[in-house]
Amino acid sequence: MSKKQASMINWFKYPFIRLLMPFAAGIWLSFSCMELSRKEVVYVLIAVVLLGFVLLFVAFAVKDYKYRWAFGVLLNIYLVLIGVAVVHVRDDDLDVNRDVFVARVAECPTVKEKSVKALMKMQSDQGFVMAYFEKDEHSSGLRYGDVIAFHEAPRLVEPPNNPEQFDYRKYLLRKGVRRQVYLKNTAWERLPTARANPVYAFSYRLRDFLLDTMRNLGIEGDEYAVAAAILLGYDDTLPAELRQKYVAAGSMHILCVSGMHVGVVFLVFSYLLGFLSERKRWQNVVKQSLLLLLIWFYALLAGLAPSVLRSTIMLSFVIVGDMLKRDGVMLNSLAASAFLLLCLDPANLFNVGFLLSYCAVVGIVTLQKPIYNLFYLKSKLLDKIWELTSVTLAAQIATAPLSVYYFHQFPSYFWLSNLFMSPISTIVIVGGMLMMLVFFIPYINIGVAFCVKWMIYAMNMIVSFIENMPYSIVKGLYINTLEFTCLIVAILLLMMAIEHKKKFMIFGILSMLLVFSGSQLARAVFQRTQMSLTVYSMSKNTVVDFVCGTRHVMMCDTVVFNDPSAVSFNVENHLISEGVYKKGTFLAIDDGSYENCYLKKSGNMVSFGGKILAFYDKNSTFGVKTPCRPHLDYFVIYGRDKIDLEALLNCYIIDLLVIDGSVPEYLTQTIIEKAEHIGQEYYDVKKCGALVLEI
Repeated sequence: MSKKQASMINWFKYPFIRLLMPFAAGIWLSFSCMELSRKEVVYVLIAVVLLGFVLLFVAFAVKDYKYRWAFGVLLNIYLVLIGVAVVHVRDDDLDVNRDVFVARVAECPTVKEKSVKALMKMQSDQGFVMAYFEKDEHSSGLRYGDVIAFHEAPRLVEPPNNPEQFDYRKYLLRKGVRRQVYLKNTAWERLPTARANPVYAFSYRLRDFLLDTMRNLGIEGDEYAVAAAILLGYDDTLPAELRQKYVAAGSMHILCVSGMHVGVVFLVFSYLLGFLSERKRWQNVVKQSLLLLLIWFYALLAGLAPSVLRSTIMLSFVIVGDMLKRDGVMLNSLAASAFLLLCLDPANLFNVGFLLSYCAVVGIVTLQKPIYNLFYLKSKLLDKIWELTSVTLAAQIATAPLSVYYFHQFPSYFWLSNLFMSPISTIVIVGGMLMMLVFFIPYINIGVAFCVKWMIYAMNMIVSFIENMPYSIVKGLYINTLEFTCLIVAILLLMMAIEHKKKFMIFGILSMLLVFSGSQLARAVFQRTQMSLTVYSMSKNTVVDFVCGTRHVMMCDTVVFNDPSAVSFNVENHLISEGVYKKGTFLAIDDGSYENCYLKKSGNMVSFGGKILAFYDKNSTFGVKTPCRPHLDYFVIYGRDKIDLEALLNCYIIDLLVIDGSVPEYLTQTIIEKAEHIGQEYYDVKKCGALVLEI
């Protein structure tokens, strides 16, 4: 073998990785950069068909090895086009010009505090609608497969109104949902016919039966919520406070039925089927076939949730590879399962759960052994502890960029929590399976349920203890898309360097880290000199933020002042991106006066960066027009009080009138009409989104 061949990676061992990369690139292009018309989609499909024939011709007609690159280039282009096509063939909007809409409940409805949320499959169009029903006995009784009729036309989902806010429209669009509708209890009617997929319908009925069984066996409260999430993937009853404890402890993955849970089921039954020898081919085929059936039955128990299907399909490919005696191609099996899942639902490429699952497994496969080999421990107990820790470290290294990029936080004690939580959760999963098997046997079922309940209680106590430890979770972390890409590429190069012993990849890793550091440094320098004013868009609250360098002053109404978490969904990510998260001062707009080195507030007037901003004060009286009216750069109208705009302009010269999102629609319309009539420039925050000004 030549030196050149020795330095090359043998990609022939990983055919599905080679297929997955261009296919995923096509999906990414479709969602991120391309908005094709129906006519352009037809052109793409024609190109796919024609290029398919060209590929067949090249494959059979071109035999010369030196032209092998031509087939590879054409195949990559073909897969990119396939990726584009699978996204756009299902990307149709609904025809809303009708009187009656008929839709089927496509997933199990989620009962929320004030509404019932359900994904609806339109029966007259190839599309979905996200429906929110007014909560009552009628809507709470909706089930998968129910068919309803309603008159309210679904509306397009609106984009986020605030910078860095979660883009719910993009999230739904990637699921094939363009519109949503809110239905009051008198605006819809359940039809007598039901159209359900029998497999999913059976799965949901079985899951509901098992949930009732757990309650009947005495599992209730927080223990029931955790048991339902761990064993059956049902997290609708999980309290937000308890969920946050698991997040802070770095153990949230335990509450999602995923690869670990399916893996435990696989290992338990693999041990029970140990009498079937893997050396004898027919016995090995029987064993692996039984394991396939068992893990798919478990997926059925868990309601065939997307996270369960992901893990089950992933493990199925590994089992099939073992049946075919294809050793050493775990990464190829993972790529094959990812390829299939992307074919079934291209939006998986942007699903955080999908990305975390695959990154964690790939990290464990490639990094766990090198990490474990860093230390040799003679004590068997310490060696087992280190082995478990190495698994946790490998998974955390691979998923850390995703956690920081999407959630802006990192659990400090993940290694400690998983040291206890992994073995205990394994016992809970095994005990839960046993509980479901013996639910009809008196006394034994209660005894097993009692043990499971107290093991879950111990888990809850552990995460509570870890959450209360100092610096249990580091919040406010931020990386942009470039930095995220650099970290992902660096980790992939590290995996390849370890797997293939290619030292030259170290230079690639260092290059990525250099770009990452440069981007971080540039942003830090910019943040030290930034000065901005933001009026956030919220329907019932008022929040105005003044940023200077790495400090800020946030002025808000009394509701937000007393409970800042009320607007964290709208504001928090933007504060993190500006580098001022938890580095500022909260003030109520009604507070009399405040002053620091960059801002001065006196009454309803604020001086900031050479600009003057005033808030509407309902106690102010506006008189007749005077020749010496004060000049205001911005005037913010907020709340539900009526305002006489002409009287206001008699007292002030206002460059920009800002109408806050808390102003009711009818008052907003009145103010806009008067402003347009007298030629006053205005900005409607509710309609146009947050007002962000660089000072």
